[in-house]
Amino acid sequence: MMRQPDEASDVICHQRRRADGRDIWDIRLGPHTQAERDTLTDAIALARDLALMYSRPAWLLDETGYPLKPMLPWGS
Repeated sequence: MMRQPDEASDVICHQRRRADGRDIWDIRLGPHTQAERDTLTDAIALARDLALMYSRPAWLLDETGYPLKPMLPWGS
């Protein structure tokens, strides 16, 4: 069975729309935003790096909304 997301402690790559209308990606570790990226490719790369660094799963939350989608690898 796949592990369920824990937004309080996992790495979350979250898409959001800025006031100027463009999409941006927030990368959070638990409740704390670690960075913003302009492209999904850059956001996923950073989210995976953080997941490996902190041994936490990484999840994607995009325009389709919940449920969060797992991004692998989660860790070593």
